[in-house]
Amino acid sequence: MYVGTLNHAAGATGGETLVRMLPPGPGTVVIHGSLDPTWADGLRRTQGAQGAIERAGYEVVVRSADWSHEGEANDVAWMKDLIETADPPVVGMIGLFNVAYRCAMAAEAAGERDLPVVAFDFDPKTVDYMREGLIRATHVQRQYYEGYLVPYILYGIKTIGLDATRQILAPQMVDGERFNLGLDVVPADKVDAYNDFLASIGASQ
Repeated sequence: MYVGTLNHAAGATGGETLVRMLPPGPGTVVIHGSLDPTWADGLRRTQGAQGAIERAGYEVVVRSADWSHEGEANDVAWMKDLIETADPPVVGMIGLFNVAYRCAMAAEAAGERDLPVVAFDFDPKTVDYMREGLIRATHVQRQYYEGYLVPYILYGIKTIGLDATRQILAPQMVDGERFNLGLDVVPADKVDAYNDFLASIGASQ
């Protein structure tokens, strides 16, 4: 049994979060994600976001995150150039991994500080950009609850059996094998409250 975030669904949630912030189309949306077929989780998350944004009527350009030593500079320069030249214009950006703050860096470098940007994870740089208003929301996996739930699930399987345990978990099961923990969607004006919440459960990041 898998207990955790489902990446396609997570990407779709992120895309939907951004779509609610966008002006009416037409427009181009930048996804800072991954098109690498050997990284299935990154690709699924990217595809989920792309589908949600395209269904809303926007054009999508995907920039695969550069994980090299010069990756940050390369990503920022590429996205800055796109913001300055895209037709139709870039109307929003979403970063799907812990380096999502690079989207905010690119928007700032292009002089577009009001461009809607949403992120994933809770990197300190992402939090800083949220406090500055350059990132409007982030999406955080519920990793604490992955660790919290698994012992109870194992105990349930041992004491009442697999089928009975699955029945209890059914509202969050997407099929017979996967329990979807979902995401916390954290708007910028709640970032400090969310940080306090993480501290209260011993899950500070």
